[in-house]
Amino acid sequence: MSEKRDYYEVLDVSKDATEADIKKSFRKKAMQYHPDRNPDDPEAANKFKEASEAYEILADSEKRSAYDRFGFSGVESRFSNVNSGDFSSVMDIFNSIFQNDFSGDDIFSSLFGRRRARRPSGPQKGSDLLMNYGISFEDAIYGTKKIIDVPIKKPCPDCSGIGAEKGASPETCPECKGAGIVMVSQRTAFGTFSTQQTCRRCNGGGEVISKPCKTCRGTGDSREDERIKLDIPPGVDTGFRLRVRGKGEKGRLGGPRGDLYFRLIVDSHLFYKRQNDNIIVELSIPYPIAVLGGDMIVPTPYGPEKVKIPKKTKEGNVLRLSRKGIQRKTQYGINYGDFLIIVHYAIPGKLSENEKELLTQLKDKMPLPKKQEKLFQKLIDDSKKYKVNH
Repeated sequence: MSEKRDYYEVLDVSKDATEADIKKSFRKKAMQYHPDRNPDDPEAANKFKEASEAYEILADSEKRSAYDRFGFSGVESRFSNVNSGDFSSVMDIFNSIFQNDFSGDDIFSSLFGRRRARRPSGPQKGSDLLMNYGISFEDAIYGTKKIIDVPIKKPCPDCSGIGAEKGASPETCPECKGAGIVMVSQRTAFGTFSTQQTCRRCNGGGEVISKPCKTCRGTGDSREDERIKLDIPPGVDTGFRLRVRGKGEKGRLGGPRGDLYFRLIVDSHLFYKRQNDNIIVELSIPYPIAVLGGDMIVPTPYGPEKVKIPKKTKEGNVLRLSRKGIQRKTQYGINYGDFLIIVHYAIPGKLSENEKELLTQLKDKMPLPKKQEKLFQKLIDDSKKYKVNH
């Protein structure tokens, strides 16, 4: 920005505005210009920094009084010498200044959809798990039921998942006092910045175990195989996810287990190829059928189908069997794909003497097409003229 604007003007408040008015106006500006909400607007970062700088001064009674008396020369903002393009630096200052201004009314949640880390005080659901699972093309088409063994973490039988040996229990972490987070201060050329970090002593859990369980070594986990039943519906494709509720990792503080997801990987097929809900096949047909037309029996996943080959079918033509592709259940009913046949000419590798004789007779009776013959003759004549003149 070429020129600094008055801080009251930046926040759209009057000079006798209350602290509540200033906070309310700043919240509105921050929500409007936060770069995460304006990824395609490079000016948004400038306006966000400008509003943050104005709030830093006007929300502090001493800085505001000095600004009212002496203007910009009477105050010094941490944002003044920071480039708006260096958004991480802007946010570091933002966090250090405003971390206590919005307590009980968390600006980080209302503006950016996230809260500062707090140690959960109640039961927490366990983590979800994701596993890849391969199935055949046929299983994907028809659907199937599977029973598989999956290694899953369960509470240790000796310590019941607590992690401490019998008679002992976890203790409050002395480093973070049970909060799971610590404040780290760092001195820089722009001042002292404070940021929140996960406590390294307890890894954010808020508790430490001085006498760990010997069986699980303090993890509270016991990895065992668990039998899982999978009901794979017909018509699934690679990437389809199956959810098995309550078969994920254990919860914390008595919370329920997470869910287990299976991401299906469908094997390729020797003959069939899938494109969305359509099935595509490559079909080689004898040349006489391509010229004269005829019928052929083609296998589909749902049984043999008679395909009519039209007369004068060209190499690469696509024939369609409607609603003979993938059958997939949707919320609106069964969705039917098509069965697409790409036609190719079959050229025999070996010929019998009788076949050679018949093809020779056919060749003699089938001259070049008239249009192509005329074109060839013209090109030959042109080349003769070129050689004479040359």
